[in-house]
Parts: sequence; structure tokens; C-alpha cells
Amino acid sequence: MFLTYDIAQQKLVADSADKKILEFLSAIRGFQNDQMKSLNAKQLLIIAQRLGLTEASVRMALSRQTKQGKLLRVKGRYMLASSQKEYLLPRFWLDIKSRSIDWQGDWLLVNVASQKLGATVSRRLSVKAELLGLKYIPALGWIRPNNLLNLREEVLYHFQQFVDESNILIAQLAHISPEWEQQFCSNWSPQALNQFYQNSVKFMQTEISNMTNLDDDQVLIRSFTIGRLLVEYLSKDPWLPERLIDLQARSELVNEASKLYQLIKPAWMNVLVNR
Repeated sequence: MFLTYDIAQQKLVADSADKKILEFLSAIRGFQNDQMKSLNAKQLLIIAQRLGLTEASVRMALSRQTKQGKLLRVKGRYMLASSQKEYLLPRFWLDIKSRSIDWQGDWLLVNVASQKLGATVSRRLSVKAELLGLKYIPALGWIRPNNLLNLREEVLYHFQQFVDESNILIAQLAHISPEWEQQFCSNWSPQALNQFYQNSVKFMQTEISNMTNLDDDQVLIRSFTIGRLLVEYLSKDPWLPERLIDLQARSELVNEASKLYQLIKPAWMNVLVNR
């Protein structure tokens, strides 16, 4: 994972109108402002114009995603349907901050070995497991440090979409041997994660400094271009405990992202609400 403006811009250009609309509605959650919990079509068209999207493509995206159940339309305003779910995946990085707990060295094991799954279901289940930070160990099952609040309930909630609850084994493993712990830990790449945290902190600090020289439209476009890629990376972060990663670097990155949100909030409000 590498965060630069050029990479973020390339991804923005390549992605569909559907994805941009979903990500924009996800982004506004971070402002924690009642006026921006949802957006109407006019506001979304303002965004479309700035992102180079046509009015037709946005209206089609809104209609299509509402019919597919990805968006809710209430009194002419659109919001993510997933925001109504008990456990949201990919995790929103501001939410995950409050869900991390001190790790006691125990692990969560998930197994559905007694259930025969088709290729499509297996693939979708694996995607969910990855977003939950679970790694698969053959002949054992999915595993991760048990360092998130309500982790068992969250895993069960998502696995039940594919497997009957009676066929899901969830166990807490404690006092495991050093050999098994070493095998578990080897499923992640702490060095790569730490390098991403450290590089991204420096990048975000530079961006925060640069934002002060931009007008409101430029702030909105640039911060969305960068922010969507950062949120994508953070939402897929396994949120490993301190013993396994550079917790200070990750905390600094989250703090810098929070600073950016506060800095850009007036510009977003001016473009979307105050005009």
C-alpha cells in the first residue's frame, strides 16, 4: 500500500460513477454533522460536476443503487443502506478507533469445516473474513488476535450470511505454545504495515499544510481524491495489537487523518450546504 496524490488521482479517474457516489456518501460520515448525514440529488450533482461526472451517469447510479438496496432514499435524500447495519464492512476508520481493546494474547478461531460451500459462497466468505482481519490457516480455520470489542458477535453476524450458525465454530484460544503463536503471527506483514503508516503520516502532514492555500472547490476535490484511497487502506487494515505492529505510527496516521477532516470540514460545508 502506497499513498500519493498521483496514485489516488489515477484510481479516481478509473473508478465508476457508482463507486464514487458510494464513497462520497461514506466520506461525509466523518464530519459527524446532522446536515451531512445524507445528501440530496442536487448536492450529489454539484459533486459530479467537480469530479467530471455527467448528470446522466449520476442519476443512473443513484437509481441503480437504490434499486439494488445499496442506497436508501428518504424524503429526497440519499444515504448508505449499509449505515443501518449493526456491523459495517469495510469498517469505517473513525469507528474502529473506539473498538480496539487491550490484547491479552488470546486469539479468535473461526471454522466452518463441517459445511460444504460452493465456489462463489467460499469466495464471498473469504472476502468478509479478510475485511475482519482474519487469516486462513489450512486444517485449522480463520484466526486473528482477539483485540476488538464484540469481535465474536461481529464475526458471527457476517459469517451467518453464508453459513448456518449451527455450522460455525468460534473459539477463543489462550495460552498457546510459542511455536503456534509464531505461526499465527507469520500470516501478517508488520513491516509492510509499519512502512505504510510511517510514509502516510509524512504525506498527510504535507497535505494538511498544502490545503490552507486552496479554495473550497479545490479542497473538496483534492481531499476526496486522497481521502478515499486512505480510507480504503485503513478500512482493510487488520488493526493488529501493539505487540505486532508500530502502534504509535498507526495512531499518528489516524490522528493526522482526523486533523484533515477537521481542516476540510468548512470547505465541504460551503460547497454542499451553504450555497
